[in-house]
Amino acid sequence: MRAPLTLWIAAAATALVLAVLSAPYWISAFVYRPTALAPSAPKACGLAGARDVDIRSGVADHLSGLWLPPGGPAAPVVLIAHGRSANLCTRVSIAARLRRDGFGVLLFDYRGYGRSSGRPSEAGLTEDSVSAYDWLRLQGIAARRIVALGQSLGDAPAAQLSAVRPVAALVLVSPFTSLPGAIADDLGLALIERLPWTHNRFEVAESLAKLRVPVLFVVSRQDGLVPYANSRRAARYARFPRWLAVDGLRHNGLLAASARDGRLSRALATLVPPGGLSPSAGVQEPGHSGSPPPP
Repeated sequence: MRAPLTLWIAAAATALVLAVLSAPYWISAFVYRPTALAPSAPKACGLAGARDVDIRSGVADHLSGLWLPPGGPAAPVVLIAHGRSANLCTRVSIAARLRRDGFGVLLFDYRGYGRSSGRPSEAGLTEDSVSAYDWLRLQGIAARRIVALGQSLGDAPAAQLSAVRPVAALVLVSPFTSLPGAIADDLGLALIERLPWTHNRFEVAESLAKLRVPVLFVVSRQDGLVPYANSRRAARYARFPRWLAVDGLRHNGLLAASARDGRLSRALATLVPPGGLSPSAGVQEPGHSGSPPPP
C-alpha cells in the first residue's frame, strides 16, 4: 500500500507544479468574459446624448465606442477601460452620471467584446486603449483634459496607456500590482510572483512608476477579488497617489456604485479641474503625500 500511496503523492505534486508553472498560458481562459451585442441592440445603448463611434485599432480591428461629449469646451474627458466581463452597454449608468456631472466620456469595447472585431489578448487590450485615446485626440480633446480610468482588469491597459501617452490623471478601480502579484497576495504564496510569468501578467506597477501625474486608487476592503494588501502595494509605486475608500462595496458593481452616489465625480474634480492639468505636472493638493494609504 505504501508504494502506490507514494506514487500518488508524487503524481499529485508533479501535477500541481506543472499547473503553477503553466499558469501564465492557461489562465487567459478564465480572464476574458466578453458578451456580444445583438444587431437589435439600441443605438448608443439607449443613452440620451451619446453616439456610436467606430475606432480603428491595429491593422484590421474595429472597436465599438460610445461617445458622450463634455459639458463645456474645457471640461475633462474620462476614457474608460472597462473590466473583463460583458460590454460597454452594461456601463452606461456610469457614463450617464459622469456626463451629468459635466465630464465627457468615451466608453469602448476591446476587440472581441460587444460589436468590436477580433479576439481579446493582453497586448490587444493595451493597443485598443491607446487607439481610443488617439481617437479622442483626433476629436480635438487636449491631452491635459483626458483622464484614463481603468476598471479591474482594465487597470493594466489604462496604466500602460498612461505611460506612453500624456494624460491629466489616472484612476484605478480595484487596483492591483499585476495578475501574478494579486494572486500571490490572495493565496499568501509569494513564490507565484517569482515564477517566470511572461504571458498574461497584466502589469500595472511598472507603468505607475513611470508616471508624473496624480493617480486615484478607488478601493474597498470588502472588494472580495483584489486583495486590499495588493492595492496598497500598487499605491506605493505612484509618485502622487490619492485614495478613495469605498468600503462596503464588492468588486462587481464597485465602479457603478461609486459613480452613482457622486463620490467618483467629486474625486475626479479634485484631480482635474475645468481646463485640465498640464500632462507634465505632478500637482498635489495640500495635505496629500506620496506615501501609501493608511492600513
